[in-house]
Amino acid sequence: MRHFNKLKYHVITLKKIFKILPVLIPFFGFSQKGKQAIDSIIVRQQDSTKIKKVSFNGYPYIFYTPETEAAFGAGGIALFYTKKSETLRPSKIGFGAYYTSNDQYKFSIKPSIYFNSNNLVINMPVSYGYRVDKFWGIGNNTIDSGTEQYLRQDFEFELEVQVPPILLFSDRAGLIIEYKNTDIVDGKNNEFINNELVNGSKGGNIFGIGLNLLWDRRDNLFYPTSGHFQSIKFIVHPEPSDFIYTTFELDARYYKEFKKDQVFATNLYVKSVGKNAPFYELPALGGQNRMRGYFLGRYRDQTYAMLQGEYRQYFWKRFGFVAFAGIGDVGEEIINLNIGELKYSYGGGLRYLFNKKEKVNFRMDVGIGKDGNTGIYFGIEESF
Repeated sequence: MRHFNKLKYHVITLKKIFKILPVLIPFFGFSQKGKQAIDSIIVRQQDSTKIKKVSFNGYPYIFYTPETEAAFGAGGIALFYTKKSETLRPSKIGFGAYYTSNDQYKFSIKPSIYFNSNNLVINMPVSYGYRVDKFWGIGNNTIDSGTEQYLRQDFEFELEVQVPPILLFSDRAGLIIEYKNTDIVDGKNNEFINNELVNGSKGGNIFGIGLNLLWDRRDNLFYPTSGHFQSIKFIVHPEPSDFIYTTFELDARYYKEFKKDQVFATNLYVKSVGKNAPFYELPALGGQNRMRGYFLGRYRDQTYAMLQGEYRQYFWKRFGFVAFAGIGDVGEEIINLNIGELKYSYGGGLRYLFNKKEKVNFRMDVGIGKDGNTGIYFGIEESF
């Protein structure tokens, strides 16, 4: 009942956010192409006979980790087009859900919808979950003490509307509105949380509004073989947030095909937050997309920088493999990062092409990091 009441509260909060959207969007400013894109949402309904069919792929999974114990769930992706067009990119709705034997769970949905020759893009990820997390402290030299675990409950919502910019020089500019609620349910034996040694030890609400500048020249959204992608985000978290701070994020990717079905991809990523950010919002090294092999959040600080490369190849029909390596670290500021102390990550994985037309893969990766850190990851689409 407690979890249901919390979810009901978050739904009411989202309704309030949607009420202010008509006020914010005119100040953001749309170009003429952006206006045509909005009009196309309405006109498109009269042209529904020309829209391509929806493609759906899903899969069940079972896994076990010391944190979750036995777990089962399902994930998938739905692909579709909002209008018949030679240049329009496919829209997608990704989803996932799992439940564990020790009552952890997570539900997530990630829509990304393309309209009007890709001139209007709407992203709206939503997730709700209850899980065991770990916090080792702040810095790049934190140690394993055996008391890192704590319980948290999260609700996250983000709405991003991307349109061609009026004055800016990017391909698209996105207005971002986000809301996050984190409840630290139980600090267990974590001294940082129980003794309130870090900001956010009791959780809180975070509201954010920001701008995302994008340059997207990839030849495919799900398995790029050429082109590049750059994103620069700046988000302000003002009152009524419980924590007042800013976030900066840079994500740059480059893709090069050497031969058919042989691709090399590179990714530079930098994230920095203000001093008042709660500990669970500090940039986190690790996870299934960057520095694979480390628990997500094994190292946290105000700034995180990482560079990785990945070789991708199909070797038999729909089956492929990847080999990857990366370096990165966290620090109070980017100038504090010491090249001699950088963390490393390497590994490989298998791919299965379950949607040949759109080139969408199911992936399984094994990552290895410094000091015996390892990780196994399953998912849909490439890591970057």
